[in-house]
Amino acid sequence: MRAPAWALITGAEVRMLCRSVPALVMGAMLPAALGLLIVWAEHDTGRAGRGTATGLQLAVLLALTTYTAGTTTLVARRSQSVLKRLRLSGASDTAVLTGVLLPSALLMLMQGAVMVVAGGGQLPGRAWALVIAVAAGLLVAGVFAVVTSAWTPAPELAQLTTAPLALAFLGGAFWAAGTPASEVEWWMLALPGVAVTQLTRLGWDEPGIGTAGGLAAAAALVIAAAAVAPLAVRAVRWDPRP
Repeated sequence: MRAPAWALITGAEVRMLCRSVPALVMGAMLPAALGLLIVWAEHDTGRAGRGTATGLQLAVLLALTTYTAGTTTLVARRSQSVLKRLRLSGASDTAVLTGVLLPSALLMLMQGAVMVVAGGGQLPGRAWALVIAVAAGLLVAGVFAVVTSAWTPAPELAQLTTAPLALAFLGGAFWAAGTPASEVEWWMLALPGVAVTQLTRLGWDEPGIGTAGGLAAAAALVIAAAAVAPLAVRAVRWDPRP
């Protein structure tokens, strides 16, 4: 039985990623190094708490691996006319975008697994909260990548065009980390980094965050993705920019 189009595109993207040593090193090593630095700091001080530290790690991976690297890949494939050819192949727009972005998401999950092991292998008591944080975070980062790629003329400029949203994602996580969970206001959840951190806090049952707060954080991520998705559909560019 023939594999679905998104799976075939993902397989091709993974092979191309593995052949590009610089892209693999930069895409895998830098976010992982920053995440492991957070693990080391938490082990050294113990001040943040496992849930908050995990939220910071997840925000780093989502911002740098899923969002920034995903945007770069989309722009590179567009400039090479790959997106246009894939669209003319009969695959749906959703399948094409999913197939191109999925390797970045898989790489982020692998990095996350390494950090869990580096952090002692401690899993949350409420695993569902961590699963929602990862899944909803990937959805938001992927939609943001599609939107940002439309305004990125060349792959070399992706580091610049993704900087504002990436910094907002990371800034939200650090803002939440510096704020007790019980003092995080509902309007702060508009920043995805805050919502992700609140969910990971719920997973490790940190004081000040309950199930209702975790569900509000999950809803904020879903609403953010739903609000940006129509813009992504209208803004996505398939042809190389002149």
